[in-house]
Amino acid sequence: MRQQPEERVHKLLTDRIQTLATAESCTGGTIAARFTAMPGASAYFKCGVVTYSLDAKQNFVNICCDTIARYGAVSEQVVRQMAEGVRHLANAHYAIATTGIAGPTGGTPEYPVGSVWIAVSSPLRTTARLIHAKGDRTQIIREAGTAAIELLEEELLAAQPGK
Repeated sequence: MRQQPEERVHKLLTDRIQTLATAESCTGGTIAARFTAMPGASAYFKCGVVTYSLDAKQNFVNICCDTIARYGAVSEQVVRQMAEGVRHLANAHYAIATTGIAGPTGGTPEYPVGSVWIAVSSPLRTTARLIHAKGDRTQIIREAGTAAIELLEEELLAAQPGK
């Protein structure tokens, strides 16, 4: 049976003695739950925050209110700041962040339901990507979480010693 992306990341972080934090909006803590469900996650998982409201984004992960006003809560700029903010808050090597529209309502012409910005922050850079998940709310949340964990895996492999 093929390993889930969180299992592969779990091994990479454990082997490298590196740490992880999460800041989730539309995924509501499900990424953190996928990691903490595995035995041994306490070796690398520092914290997860669900910053669902605009106030929480500002207060917990230091999103500038001007950024939200200018670009909106569902934007590349906000998800990058979320990832960087929680990485610094937790003093972690890596951080994952998500913000988007899980539905079934709330979509706009620019960002229809299923639009989710994901980001990974490391000491070297922050990478962000817009995905368009399909299905109902539960499926969108699951797909967005998987995409975010896979982005972290890509970043971990790109930072592999000897590359």
